[in-house]
Amino acid sequence: MNELGQGPSRNDLAGAFDLFVQASQALEKQHAALALKVDALSADLVKANGRLNTLLDALPAAVILVEEGRVTHLNPAAAALLPGLVSQSPWSIPTDWTAGEGPNEYHFMVGERRQTVQLQQIVHPEGSVIQIQDITDNLRMLEESERVDRLAAMGKMSAAIAHQLRTPLSTALLYASHLCNPDLAKDDQIDFASRLQSQLLNLNKLAGNMLQFIRARPQKTSIVALDDLVREACESLEALQQQRQVSLTLDLQAADCQVSVERASMVAALVGIMENALQVCSEGQTILVSTQADHLRANITIDDNGPGIDPQMLQSLFDPFATNRISGTGLGLAIARNTIRSHRGDIQARNRNEGGASFTVVLPSLSSL
Repeated sequence: MNELGQGPSRNDLAGAFDLFVQASQALEKQHAALALKVDALSADLVKANGRLNTLLDALPAAVILVEEGRVTHLNPAAAALLPGLVSQSPWSIPTDWTAGEGPNEYHFMVGERRQTVQLQQIVHPEGSVIQIQDITDNLRMLEESERVDRLAAMGKMSAAIAHQLRTPLSTALLYASHLCNPDLAKDDQIDFASRLQSQLLNLNKLAGNMLQFIRARPQKTSIVALDDLVREACESLEALQQQRQVSLTLDLQAADCQVSVERASMVAALVGIMENALQVCSEGQTILVSTQADHLRANITIDDNGPGIDPQMLQSLFDPFATNRISGTGLGLAIARNTIRSHRGDIQARNRNEGGASFTVVLPSLSSL
């Protein structure tokens, strides 16, 4: 107020107005500068998105961006792999895809050709990025490499194969020559015929084992609970277990784990490993079969408290005809390893510190599906 007690003077109002104008002009300048920065950042973002889309489009693998359950972008590889998928389509795994042997792996038919893909999904707050890699050719090359390795192993062991066949064949020929004797007594005829049949069955089993050794990948797989697979293998050995008077104990800790396998061949592989353990154990000893799994791997461990593995045999234990048992052919563990590897798994053997041997079978787990 002025000296007479009246309201603000004209000069005071003018000064306040000037301050207001100056403040408004400063705010306008700041707003303009901010708008320029926003425009520059927007332009940079558009360029970055453009570079990102160019990069995605150049990738050989299929890439799909998903937000709120709908496709927001897919590169040409994804459009070629999934012709019916377009922007803004709802995303889901196609109904004609079936689970494969490995984690996040799927099979589907394109005409008469089966394709195999592996799907990886990265989830973030705004949505997810899905990458689908066609691994058909890689698997075919792996199968061919494994087949060549098996044939090479058979070539190296040709002398051993001849020996394995010659002994029962010579014995069978001997029994057959006795049967040709017209003066042979009836009881002797029956005895030699029975022995001849036994040798021929051994030859047939040996030939079947050799064919199984060079066999390619599984023909028909199904999804099986890991623990059920182990139980089935153990049930097949009840008679031998009782005959040997060896205890077989189960510690199954993989109730939620599933594996994609050719059930019969995988059970046979596990039976071969457990049978080997039963044969080396003495009366009253124990075999422990346990399972464990995570989202990538399923483990089956077979521990025995037998004599262990001869250190000189450890390196060649899974080679064909590698055996120190008089009655063994040396093909059981070789076939088991081939079967496990054909399912993209592996097997390892070691001697336990407390005595005995330990075999660990590792298979791809489908727990994450």
